[in-house]
Parts: sequence; C-alpha cells; structure tokens
Amino acid sequence: MLNLSGIELASMIVSGLILIFLVIALVVQISLIIKYKQYNKMPLSNGLTAEQTARSLLDANGLQYVQIKKLGFFRRILLLGNHYSVMKKTIYLRTNILNSSSITAVGIATQKVCLAVQHKNKDKSFRFRYILQILTLFTPLLFYGAISAGLVIDILTKFTGIPTLIGLLIGLGFYLLVFIFQIVNIKVEKKANKQTIEILQSSNIFNEQEITTLKNLFKLYILADIIALVLSLLKLIQQILKVFTKLKRK
Repeated sequence: MLNLSGIELASMIVSGLILIFLVIALVVQISLIIKYKQYNKMPLSNGLTAEQTARSLLDANGLQYVQIKKLGFFRRILLLGNHYSVMKKTIYLRTNILNSSSITAVGIATQKVCLAVQHKNKDKSFRFRYILQILTLFTPLLFYGAISAGLVIDILTKFTGIPTLIGLLIGLGFYLLVFIFQIVNIKVEKKANKQTIEILQSSNIFNEQEITTLKNLFKLYILADIIALVLSLLKLIQQILKVFTKLKRK
C-alpha cells in the first residue's frame, strides 16, 4: 500500500473534487445553453423587444444617459456576453437578444437595467464588485510577478528557497481576490435578478407563466456561478497544499 502523508492525501481528495465539480459545471452549462435557446424562442405576450423594454425602464429610472448597443466583435473576443459597462455607461446585448421579444431577451435586458440602477444608486456591493473586477484582471501578472521577485531574491541570497515560497504565498493572496470577487458577484447578480422579477411583475410586462420561466433561467445562472465559486475555492486550496508540500521537502 502507498504510504501517503496527510498533505498528499488531501491533495488527492481536492483533485478528485475538482474533477467532479468540473463535470457538474459542464452539465449545468449545457442545461443553461439549452434553456437559454429554448426560452429565446418563446415570444412575450406583449411583443416588446429587449431594446424597447430596456430603453423604457432606463428612462423611467432617470437613466436616459445610459445607452443600449449591440455587442461588438471586440467585446465578444474578450469573452464578454450581455453586460452593463460601468466605464461606458452602456448596456451591451447580443444581436439575438437586442431585437428579440422573447422571455430570455427581455429578461436579460431588464436584468442589465437593474445593474445600471445599482450603479446609479451607488450600491456598495456593486461598487466593491467593480473594484475587485479590475484587480482580478491583473491577478495572473501579480501572481507570477510575486513568484519572480521571490526567485530573484533567492538567487541573490544563495537560493534558500524561502523567498520563492513567500513570493508564492503572496501570489496566492492575489488569487484569493478572484474567490472574493465571485462571492460578491453572486450577491450582486442575485439582487439584480430579484429586482428584475419585481419590475417585470409590477409593470405587467411579464405574465405569471413568463415570470416562472424567467426565474428558472436565473436559477441556472446563479447555480453556474456557485459551482464556479466552489471550483475557485478548491483550486486555491490545491495551490496552498502545493506550497505546504514544497515547505515539507525543505
């Protein structure tokens, strides 16, 4: 039998959990794509398009300055889907959403309006998410920068290995920001989803059946975000275990 240490056993368990959650994430993502397309073929009873609904709701909330634009090629390259841009004060929607009068299209467009409302109201969670989002863009650079700095110090100090490990720990701290960002992101998205349902109900844009359908779609989105959060936590734990493994070998 293998004589495994506690750290090695923990690493194996974490690796196994990562594999399991990757499979779950794939299943949820496939389900989300199917539901997204299915609901995008279900027209609203009032016939309003996503752009018309979003424009009306933005104006009603004093957001006349917020624009609605088609998601361009460059933003698609950056893997940005339908979203609200804080910098541009613009809601970007895919072509199959912008001019559609489906449950998916109008629901998603309204959700982006709710994010714009949070921005206008200076919602604390929304602002914190935006700051973290900017910081996490530089996470890979900061991670490898911290390790490189530790390695340079190691070379200059006859390579004891300690500075490199310290650099690695600092780098992992930056990856912790990604985990925190995902927690805050789920909170912000859930709030926007709830606001969307309330707006669509109170304004009679959706009937009860359409509301139920949209709720199912939103639940899948949040589930996908939660699974991504769990994966981030497991990967962070995996990296920490690697650090302890290296320390143990010193």
